Amino acid sequence: MASGPYNGTIRIAKLPNDMDMSVLDRHRHSWTTGGVVDHTENSYTINWKIQGKGDPLLYAYPHHIQTISNVERTTLRLESATKGTMYGVLGTRWILHEQPSTATTTNSGKNSSSSSSSSSLISWLPQQARPESSTRNDILRHLAHEIETSDYNEDTNKNDNYFSGKALQKYAMLALLLNRPQETSLHNPELAQLALDKLKFAFAVFLENRQKDPFVYDRVYKGIVAQSGLPVAMGGTGNIHAAFGHSYYNDHHYHQGYFVVTAAVIHYLDPSWRTNEISVWTNSLIRDVNSPGHDDDDVYFAPYRNWDWFAGHTWAGGIKVNGAMDGRDQESVPESINFYWGMKLWGLATHHPSLVQLANLQLDIMKRTTYEYFWMLNSNKNRHAGLVLNKVVGILFEQKLDYTTYFGRNPEYIHGIQQLPMTAMLAEVFRTPQFVQEEWDQRLASIISDVKSAWAGVLYLNYATINPSDAYPALKKVKMDDGQSRAYSLYLAATRPGFCRRSLSRVVSGISSSEDITIKSSLLRPIDISNNQHDDRYNGY
Repeated sequence: MASGPYNGTIRIAKLPNDMDMSVLDRHRHSWTTGGVVDHTENSYTINWKIQGKGDPLLYAYPHHIQTISNVERTTLRLESATKGTMYGVLGTRWILHEQPSTATTTNSGKNSSSSSSSSSLISWLPQQARPESSTRNDILRHLAHEIETSDYNEDTNKNDNYFSGKALQKYAMLALLLNRPQETSLHNPELAQLALDKLKFAFAVFLENRQKDPFVYDRVYKGIVAQSGLPVAMGGTGNIHAAFGHSYYNDHHYHQGYFVVTAAVIHYLDPSWRTNEISVWTNSLIRDVNSPGHDDDDVYFAPYRNWDWFAGHTWAGGIKVNGAMDGRDQESVPESINFYWGMKLWGLATHHPSLVQLANLQLDIMKRTTYEYFWMLNSNKNRHAGLVLNKVVGILFEQKLDYTTYFGRNPEYIHGIQQLPMTAMLAEVFRTPQFVQEEWDQRLASIISDVKSAWAGVLYLNYATINPSDAYPALKKVKMDDGQSRAYSLYLAATRPGFCRRSLSRVVSGISSSEDITIKSSLLRPIDISNNQHDDRYNGY
């Protein structure tokens, strides 16, 4: 209680152990007011702004402790809301090193050397880019069918840019496979040209901002937003939830990622096509999500809008129009990965090495935090053993974990949204065989035969990581997600290590064709999510 007006700083700290009181007392005269981040190819530094005297006492997350240097550890510990135990450290400058990789990728997508599970290993195509030889004609037939019969304009200009972007990237992958035959061994020059021409024609609608839901530059928060969710007076519908809340900065890295990947593929395959326009357009989308400028360096976009250097990952929630008591959140880790992979591809296509290095660093940090906080191996120490059995968090909020999705609580939704879009980056760097095997055995094998929706295509393509030989025939029959190409799915399965073409005689996921097979199931206990608490407030996707 103060006897009069007080002007100063009041600090509150939790004291888990009385023996730690002396540590708190020694560092009570120094506190942080902010920080500045710098980065190199394989490390990043947080330079803390402080007031007072001496080194500040700060708490570090588990992923910090694994990589941090230049600090002094203390005995203090504190349980965070959703990221496990934090550890007290002393220091004004945190230097965090990601595993340095000797691997570099050339602009052709070939690797000059190798290193285990580093994002720098992967560029445009899988490391083994040639599908198993017996599958090539099969894949070419599916490519021809999809490219020749699909209505690109109808598929890629939807009312919602998210679904438009998914379709554009789907078709971009087909063009990529066919236009790099020296790497994929998929030779059909006429089809390759048709795939690229149809892709360019569909993409031009967005390059000229003629899509059904145009983009608008917001001068208040300095970003590119969908028009549909804005007030009627500004040309929108007045529905703040339109386009998944994109007009209010939800999910920008998810939506923009699909467009950036598509633009990168087009520019890579034909650098002369509308060069200035596509460069300005794509750079603007990247800057909207991940402008690397400090303070006022980029006057048009906020720095690192979706990326959190302290958390080590992105957040999906934007402006919380209706409040957000549980804090920021993120659901779909792979769609976040997809944006940074796209940024890397754009850097390769435009010969921008600093952009490639930044993307590689952020991807490597994200892989670390993904397995600490979002996807849970059996060995995870940050989660209660009961939660580890779920294998994925679902939605990670700052204040809680929710084993659900924003669009439903079916297990195929909860796990499937962590598996798309499947790309070389996701398949070969992030979704490790160990994790895929654990998740399949503990959560998916017992439900896969009941999945009749397009989520079956997503789950089986993920399954190809550990059993490509059985996943391949399943992928020929099951329904596909609207952002998933059957031809590209077969291609990815046929490039997985250990692939062997099988003769087919059994049943997959309820399909009765004699050409199909049954996947072995561990038949563990059924998934029970009846007691999970679901927060129905709209807070990102």
